[in-house]
This record gives sequence, structure tokens and C-alpha cells, in this order.
Amino acid sequence: MIQEPAAALERRVGIITADPSPTLLALLAHTAVDFLVLDAEQTGMTVQECRGVVQRLSGSGVKVAVRVPDLETNTLLAFANTGVAEIVLPQVRTVEELERAYEATRYAPVGSRPRQVTPASAFGMDYSFAPVIAVLFETAEAVERVKEFVGSAAFGGGWVGPTDLAADLLRHGDERPEALQEAVQRVVDVVAGAGHSVGLPAPGMAAAARVFERGADRCAVYWEKELASMLTGYTELRTA
Repeated sequence: MIQEPAAALERRVGIITADPSPTLLALLAHTAVDFLVLDAEQTGMTVQECRGVVQRLSGSGVKVAVRVPDLETNTLLAFANTGVAEIVLPQVRTVEELERAYEATRYAPVGSRPRQVTPASAFGMDYSFAPVIAVLFETAEAVERVKEFVGSAAFGGGWVGPTDLAADLLRHGDERPEALQEAVQRVVDVVAGAGHSVGLPAPGMAAAARVFERGADRCAVYWEKELASMLTGYTELRTA
């Protein structure tokens, strides 16, 4: 059953990119896009680049999230110290991984995060801020345990990674054509049903409505993919 978004959550649109150029960031702020997800997983994006994006968009209203390269404590700390609003955890399989990440990015007494002088702490003047910790559901194990995730106090929301999830379902022997869509809908229904934010990627900006129709409250488009599609359509006009 397709569920409507939780009433308390407004629909938001954003983009995912591994190439946050100054012009792109200016356009995001100018057009009042809701959020930007920086893809630092297997892209080579650095902590310093992430920090620069956060500082450039500060005060613009555009929330910055980052999909981190791994779940190591030092990685999580480095990205948390940039002042990013949300950390998206890739390849999560257990609630324990989520809770370790949460503990690593919280100051005492909640967590073990050192009180460093960073942009996230207003350069040592305010240690009250900590990023939302979101789970990227892209493994069969995470989908199976989605109710456990939403039951954890560490859970700050969810995203679905359909491409990697489809591959992982195949690795687990589920070759049914409908397996991916069932898994995606299960995540959306459980997460939204618990009142948490859940995001899905759209194949393009024109398809954003479909994301919201499935019950998600956040829609993201891969910027480089969208731009490539636009340019391809444009060049095809030569032979139309």
C-alpha cells in the first residue's frame, strides 16, 4: 500500500552532486532549493571541499548533507566537524552501526566526540550542534531491519539507494522483477509511517512527483546525470 507523507513533514527537493562548483552553489541559493547532498563516497570529495560548501551556503537556507565514504569514526568526525547538517551512512547493515555513528558524532555526555575548535562548534564557542544521522538503505539487511532502525533513538531519517539495493538483492538471490520496488516501498512505508523523513532519488526533475506519490517527503536528483540528459536531448535536436 502506498502511504501519504506524514502530515508534519513538508515536501522538499534537492540535488546530489560530487562536483559542487561555485556557480552551482550560487544557483541553489538563488532558486531556494531545499537541500544539497554531497556525494563523498568513492568520488574523491574531501573534507575540506565539504567544509567549503557548508560555509558558502551558510545562511542561504539550503541544508547541506554528505554521504560519507565509510563508517569509520575518524571519517565521521572529520565530516561532522565541517558543520554539515546531515550525515548519510552508506552500506549500513545493522542498528549497531547506526548507533556507533551517532555516538561518535555527539559530544559528552551523549557521545564521545572531542570538543574541537571547528566550524561545527562555532570555532569553540558553541558545542550544542550535531548533525542528523541518516541511514542509506541500500543493502538487503538494512531493508529487513528497517523497523529496528526507526525504533532507535539514533535514527534521524532515511534515504534509499535503488541502484546498489538492486545489486544487493541479486547477491542475496532475490531475482524477482518486483523485488526492488517492494523493498523500496517497504522502507518508505515504515520510515514515513513512524514520522521520520525519507528521501528517494528521482530519475529526473520531471519525475519528482512520482517520488512524492510513493510517500517520500524528500526528492533528490543526481545533478550530473540530469545535466547529461539535458545536453543529450539538446544535441539530438540536430537530427530531429
